[in-house]
Amino acid sequence: MNRQFSRFIIIGLISTFINYLFYIFCFRFSENILFSSLIGYLSGIINSYIYGKKWVFKIKNNTNLIFILKFLFVYLIGGTVMTLIINYLFNNGLEYRLAWCFGISYSILNNFLGSKYFVFNK
Repeated sequence: MNRQFSRFIIIGLISTFINYLFYIFCFRFSENILFSSLIGYLSGIINSYIYGKKWVFKIKNNTNLIFILKFLFVYLIGGTVMTLIINYLFNNGLEYRLAWCFGISYSILNNFLGSKYFVFNK
């Protein structure tokens, strides 16, 4: 599990970088923050799914709709609760960067455990 978690973190960092690149690229051309954010986030999620499935959890079978829907569900929960945690902590006096650290910590654990035991369980 330790090796899986390390790989999960590496893929997460790469996916975040991809997200940021697409976000910047789209914003330069569209100047639409929502569109740019959505495209960036989707590009990062696609990378997370592909490499999470193949490299982190070593799933060899073809992609199917059930895997994708489960994956999106886990990441939707992670992102939603992360946002709620950040908002709650910030609104109760915690510095915004520290609030983000608590939120992202929850999201990382949610997404890893959800991917391991719900999405890509063998």
